[in-house]
Amino acid sequence: MRVVQAWLWTTPNPRLSRRLISQVSFMLSAFLRGLALPRPDVFLIEAQPIFTSLAGVALAGLKRRPYVLNISDLWPDHLLSVGLLSEQHIVYRVARRVVDATYHHAGAIAAMSPQWARKIAGYLGSEDKIRVIYNGVDLEHFRPGLDTDAWRARHGLGDYQWIGFIGTFTTPYAFDLMLAAAERLQNRPEVRFLFIGGGTQEGLLREALATGRYPNIVWLDWIPKEEVPLAWNAMRLCYWALADHDLYRGTIPARLYEVTACGVPIAAIVEGIAAEIIQANDLGQALNYNDVDGLVNAITRLLDDGAFHAHCSQAARRYAEAHYDYHQVVERYEALLQQAAPPPTETAR
Repeated sequence: MRVVQAWLWTTPNPRLSRRLISQVSFMLSAFLRGLALPRPDVFLIEAQPIFTSLAGVALAGLKRRPYVLNISDLWPDHLLSVGLLSEQHIVYRVARRVVDATYHHAGAIAAMSPQWARKIAGYLGSEDKIRVIYNGVDLEHFRPGLDTDAWRARHGLGDYQWIGFIGTFTTPYAFDLMLAAAERLQNRPEVRFLFIGGGTQEGLLREALATGRYPNIVWLDWIPKEEVPLAWNAMRLCYWALADHDLYRGTIPARLYEVTACGVPIAAIVEGIAAEIIQANDLGQALNYNDVDGLVNAITRLLDDGAFHAHCSQAARRYAEAHYDYHQVVERYEALLQQAAPPPTETAR
């Protein structure tokens, strides 16, 4: 595979204006860089952020080639979920028209969630060209049974039972609920909560820890990706809480793929497709929105009931092997790209 890099203006600043500048800079540089590349048979375009999508759609139009949209998040729907805009706002209405146009002109669409597929079908008026393709994970890299003693010692984690959250601290997550659950479990001196990562809500976590109310929480900054399987293996279980919004019922958190592959049970406040996956396949326990009591009880059961923990751990790995093998994901994308690509006679023109 040939990888061609494009320039962008990078910023660690979480402010929306800085992020927009970064995204627009990539849109422009990717478009200009793409003009000089040979014409492909078909484009695979990541739809988020929208500026990346627009660069790809413009290149596909100029090079007269079909494109497949990969939908890993719904935009501009996300702007409604975080309260930035209303459906009546002119910015939302314009963005809605632009995004819907990219849907209509796509040769095919890959959605990472059945709920999102149905939502997109509603915008299109048809589901004919939409396929649901879940994300995948390297099952050799992410696996249970890794020796984590050295990793725990390097980060000073001791012999506690760790409850973990690893990944980006984005707006869909209700950190106030996760903090409340951690505070309620301070009566368990052998238990600690470990947050690894950063993002738009890291300020909230930083302020909370500065109060001194959460002595049982440890926060590590981003770790090398090679260490992530070790980090998950060091956890007794994974937990999270999603905010109460209809859009998030279609969200499958990225950590779900990694923790199931590592055989780590889950306790989560989540509804929709992720909750269905967790409950139907015995991956742990999923609680209704805002149910901190239920989350605390679920964590307690996974900590104390060894047989239940072992059952969920084994079920998680089995589910990952059956559904999240990235080789299978690659095959599904290849099939979709072949479906969208023009016949060989047209490709040769």
